[in-house]
Amino acid sequence: EGVTMVARAILSFVALFGAAHAFQLGTPVRHGLSSSSSPLLRTCLHRSASSSAPTVSPRLRSLRMADEARAVGSRDSGRHMEDTSERSEAVSDIYKPFWEWAAKTIKERLGDDLVSYPIPDGYLRKEAMVGKGKRESLAWTQSYGYQTKKMRQIRAAHVNGGASLQVLNLVFFPHMNYDLPFLGLDLVTLPGGHLIAIDMQPLFQTEEYKKKYAEPCMDMYQKHVKNLPWGGDFPEEAKQYFSPVFLWTRPQEDKQVETYVFEAFKDYINKYLDFVEAAKPVTDPDHLARIRERQLSYLQYRAEKDPARGMFTRMYGPEWTERYIHGFLFDLEEKMESGEYKTGELLPCSDPLNFQPTPL
Repeated sequence: EGVTMVARAILSFVALFGAAHAFQLGTPVRHGLSSSSSPLLRTCLHRSASSSAPTVSPRLRSLRMADEARAVGSRDSGRHMEDTSERSEAVSDIYKPFWEWAAKTIKERLGDDLVSYPIPDGYLRKEAMVGKGKRESLAWTQSYGYQTKKMRQIRAAHVNGGASLQVLNLVFFPHMNYDLPFLGLDLVTLPGGHLIAIDMQPLFQTEEYKKKYAEPCMDMYQKHVKNLPWGGDFPEEAKQYFSPVFLWTRPQEDKQVETYVFEAFKDYINKYLDFVEAAKPVTDPDHLARIRERQLSYLQYRAEKDPARGMFTRMYGPEWTERYIHGFLFDLEEKMESGEYKTGELLPCSDPLNFQPTPL
């Protein structure tokens, strides 16, 4: 049963990353929304002003309804949290050192440019009791959010459900007037082992784009892939979704995570921040339109396919989960449709910078 649970989680986890290139410009795709399916995407493609209406579009409302209907029955329903198998070296919070290092590095490297990103009320920290009987325990989710002149959103979700579930999801989203890739670092620990995916997910699959962002990372990738072997093949159609420096691995021992994975985590963040430091704003209208379309497509796909939906629904209920996904984790479309976000501008936020857990 434990192996089955991990296999199910792996399939869902893989789906989390099949996004960055699932939307070719103007081309319908099998597992997502074509550019013609969203009025906002059509607006971006034609470079006209985005809607300032505060209401949510019918398409997004229908997407949410479908999400809620699907959430409880999702294959990744959180049943792994009741798994009776135990890891041989249970760690109370294996990703705490990762977050502490990331927080320190983000503060030091982004400096005075770094300000808080608004987190909706009730979503900064959430707690719930999970499991049954003797295995009942407290699970919590802590959220962090930041923004800069080049980064639209830097956000983290740190989840701890004891030995049965530990997660750190850290993502860097650039403003839409930069052609920077997304940096996604997803670290998941389940009773049967660890699922690790780290990638600079590109906006485009052109040779020019690979030369600009993938080739400078190749030595770093080769350094780490020796100790973090490939976690398993993907369907042919999924291979286009990742960069050539995608680290996908399934270490079995905590020690591998605490050493090899931690070193890769540090190197990828530092390399990405090098790219951010050197990045120049895009001014060509056609290129800006392509960047906006790709970013919106990526966020739509991620919001629809997020494998954490089942886990969060089981822990906190569907209403909290859908608001967390659409209102914080993948909130770009909502922010644009409401007029809150405009390309290259910071969102108003008076909250002080916070890098520490905030218990209820």
